[in-house]
Amino acid sequence: MQPKLIVAFDRLNNAELLVKSGFIVASLTQNVNYSEPWLPQMATLSDLTNAQIAYKTAYQDALSQDKSKVIHRNECRVVLIAMLKNMATYCELVAQGNVSILETSGYDLRRETTHINTYDPLPAPSDFRLTQGAFSGTIDLDLSRLAGSASYEVQTTQLDPTIDANWIHALWSSTSSHIQLTGLIPGQSYWVRIRGIGANGVGLWSDPLHIMVV
Repeated sequence: MQPKLIVAFDRLNNAELLVKSGFIVASLTQNVNYSEPWLPQMATLSDLTNAQIAYKTAYQDALSQDKSKVIHRNECRVVLIAMLKNMATYCELVAQGNVSILETSGYDLRRETTHINTYDPLPAPSDFRLTQGAFSGTIDLDLSRLAGSASYEVQTTQLDPTIDANWIHALWSSTSSHIQLTGLIPGQSYWVRIRGIGANGVGLWSDPLHIMVV
C-alpha cells in the first residue's frame, strides 16, 4: 500500500493547526528533498509561509474574542488548510512512496494501525529545566527526549500562568536538545512551558517554570 500523508487539518483546533502548520513550513524550508522551484501551478514555499504567518497573526488577534477578528481568523484558516492539502499531494508525488523522504516533509504519515490505543495524548515532558543563556536576554531549555514526539512547542508568559489565554507561542523545535529562547527582556521574569507533538497531535503541557532573565 502506497504510504500517504495525513491531511485531516480540518479536525485540528486552531491552536493545533498553528503548531502543525508552523512545523511543516519549518520542515520544508531548505529541504533538499523538496527543493524549489516547485511545479508552476503550485503555491510556492513563500506563499505557504505567508499564509501560515497570516494565520498566526489572525489567531493571536482573535484571542480577544472580537467577532470580526474571529471571522478573519477563520478565513485565514480556510486558506491555510487548502494550501497545506495541496502541498501534501505534491510531497507525495515527489517522494514516490519513499517513506524517508515523506517523513522530512513535516506532515504526519499514515501508518498501518496496530492494536494499541492511538488516541492517548503524549505525556508532559519530564526533567524540564531552565537556565540562563550564554548571552543577555536568552534562556536555555533542557528536557529529556519524549518518546513518540516528533517536535516540541514552547510558550511563554509574563502574566498569570494559570490562565491559558495568557500564554504566547514562542517557538517549535524538532529536537529536545539545544533549545534556546532569544529576544527576551533582561531584568524581566518569564514563565515557560513545553509540550511534545506526535502522530496523535499535541501532548500535555509541562508544569510551567519561572525564571528571571539577565
